[in-house]
Amino acid sequence: MATEALISWNAPTHVYTEKNSDWYWSVGIITLAIAAVCIIFGQIITGIFVVVAVSALVLHASKPPRIVMHQVNDRGIIIDDILYPFVSLESFWIAHDEHPARLLIKSRKTFMTLIVIMIEEVDPEKVREVMLRYIAEKEHHQQFLHHILEGLGF
Repeated sequence: MATEALISWNAPTHVYTEKNSDWYWSVGIITLAIAAVCIIFGQIITGIFVVVAVSALVLHASKPPRIVMHQVNDRGIIIDDILYPFVSLESFWIAHDEHPARLLIKSRKTFMTLIVIMIEEVDPEKVREVMLRYIAEKEHHQQFLHHILEGLGF
């Protein structure tokens, strides 16, 4: 049964910063140095893991974000045609100090991390008003590592 959207907006999947060749060279040199140190200390598998992990991060960081439709209705939150029912969500927080503002949603699922949704095109306070009807508001923060990686351009 389809329900009407209470509020909807389009937003990118992640923050994107344009990268130049110096960024790629820096990441490559640092990665190879860390892998070399791992190999020198006899941690060959760790060295290989570092190279593979950073390669995956670089591939992800080099792609521009997709613009995704976000929608809140009386059943839950729909992100790119995937419904996250309110019964599976614990609480939310709107981080106004970030640009753009972000909706941080904590799930009840054990292995699901914080769901982070950028709020563009609509007033974050309107999103807050709609969300308060269905789940509790509790302060959440993105992980420190997320802020570091975003600052480095990942």
